[in-house]
Amino acid sequence: MLEKVVYAGVHAASFQQASQNLSKLAEAEVSTERVRRETERIGAERFAQRQLETQAQRELSLPEQRQSPVDQVPQVACVQMDGGRIQLRKRDARGKDGAGFWRETKVGCLLSMVSSVSTIDPCPELPVTFADPARMSKIAREIKGISSEPPASEEADEAVSRDRPGRPQTLVRSVVASCQTVEEFGPHLAAAAYHRGFAAASRKAFVADGSEANWGVWRKHFTHYLPILDFTHALCYVYGAALAGRSSASGWQTYRDWAQWIWSGQVERVIAALQQRQHELGEPSANELATAPRQQVADALRYLRNQRSRMHYDEYRRQGLPITSSAIESTIKQINRRVKGSEKFWSTGADPMLALVADHLSQTPDLAHYWRDRHTHLDGARRYHTAA
Repeated sequence: MLEKVVYAGVHAASFQQASQNLSKLAEAEVSTERVRRETERIGAERFAQRQLETQAQRELSLPEQRQSPVDQVPQVACVQMDGGRIQLRKRDARGKDGAGFWRETKVGCLLSMVSSVSTIDPCPELPVTFADPARMSKIAREIKGISSEPPASEEADEAVSRDRPGRPQTLVRSVVASCQTVEEFGPHLAAAAYHRGFAAASRKAFVADGSEANWGVWRKHFTHYLPILDFTHALCYVYGAALAGRSSASGWQTYRDWAQWIWSGQVERVIAALQQRQHELGEPSANELATAPRQQVADALRYLRNQRSRMHYDEYRRQGLPITSSAIESTIKQINRRVKGSEKFWSTGADPMLALVADHLSQTPDLAHYWRDRHTHLDGARRYHTAA
């Protein structure tokens, strides 16, 4: 019954909704407060368990950390990382809630994958998804907030747009999530990858957008993974710079050329074109608007220069590695459905809830093993709660 209560507390939009779901579906009357307490208690146990696993992994020698603790090592191991948002609220010494504030959550996806290694690029042409004006306008708006009026879209074959030759296939996903600082979350993510046997995989990739927090974690814990910049984020910068200060027709043609060069791993060619465009427009001033053409070009130029070593996409495709962080993007959206909202505030229960949501999104049997073995860790003590 406790497992059902926790399941409802994690999957419902709120603890109140979870209580109602239990009443209707399980014919069990469990108060909203009871659902909250039990969910947070189990979440705290899972979070503490993860902390112990992280500490144990950190105490291993470096050669031991590069080995696999499990027999089944993935053909391709991929770690992806990004941040979400959650509202926290601190309580004072008298237990009263203070003002709420937004804080970034840290989320990691660990994907075991299968793919083939090729001697040639299995998909040398830019996929239809990134060559359709309407779709690119939507992608750029969602990721970078870029508003544009693209030329009329051509009819695209949906089957072709989804089927990219050589794309690795995901077998199993596991998720970790926390409100910890990036310095604390890095070892947490590294330990999770170790326990999946990722360190022993022959092909390993760390895929993320250009955030320095992500690449700080890579430098400290995942340097034996091939670093790959998310292709879609890079493309959005190129899209904005190509259309900046141009008509939709001429800007779109420039984007198509630059996008194909990026897809082919010719980032230096795009950087040279951006430098020429910056020379034509001039350098942005100190108080330049972010939407100004010369500022958009400057932003794209800086981004590509900083990330150029992680943009050899033709080589990554030959190795059968992923080049987008779509898995982590969709995972964060799933987590946000439970923890993010203008009227949702978390205090002591943020990390426990994030730990449980991550558990339920994972396809590994960790949570099932926890419930199976939990009775062996109980000390028989009664849990008392003070009245709210």
